[in-house]
Amino acid sequence: MPEVQLTGRAAPFYRLLDWPLRLVVVTLLWLLGVAAGLVVAGVAPATLASQHVLHAYLSDGEAEVRPWSRFWSAWRAWFGRGQVVLGLPLATVWVLAFYLTASRQTVWAFPLSVVTFGYLVSLWLLPAVAVSAGPARARTVWLLTMHLSWRRPVLPLAGTAVLFALALAAWFVVPAALVFWPAAAGLAAVLVVRRVSQPPRTRGTQDPTRSGPPAR
Repeated sequence: MPEVQLTGRAAPFYRLLDWPLRLVVVTLLWLLGVAAGLVVAGVAPATLASQHVLHAYLSDGEAEVRPWSRFWSAWRAWFGRGQVVLGLPLATVWVLAFYLTASRQTVWAFPLSVVTFGYLVSLWLLPAVAVSAGPARARTVWLLTMHLSWRRPVLPLAGTAVLFALALAAWFVVPAALVFWPAAAGLAAVLVVRRVSQPPRTRGTQDPTRSGPPAR
């Protein structure tokens, strides 16, 4: 059944009410995708497939999204390539964690902490960039992610701080954390990447959302 097209002043509010259910559905699909890959091989394709569903929900003119079929189609497409694009960077987190643990109480502890934090911020945005980049090579996706992560660092850092605060709050509400957290983090990454990818507005540039006829 196609979705009802909402109009009027209250339409944005009613569309916003759809998102809690969407986040629950995407999170459950992500958990199934991780389990389908026996966890180790399932994290990368499940995360990237979740990003496909979130992109579909946010794309302009998307009248109807079938999350189940879209997710598993993307999961199969990313199962092999996703291990390189996302799985390899995820594995390097353990290497950084090892060196960070070994450098405790040394002069290298603070520099390694900064590097690890910056790497985790970029890793958070990597799936959204990978899905947006399409069939680009893994190296191209990694370089593009680094560029977008630190092109306008205020947004990624602010997003990371908000997610960290929400994670601490969700620690006391475990069911909410399990149901919303994976999809909410993915949605935040998509929004940050979209915002950072837009060219910065300069003074004197007219805002097309405030006046002027709609684009045809």
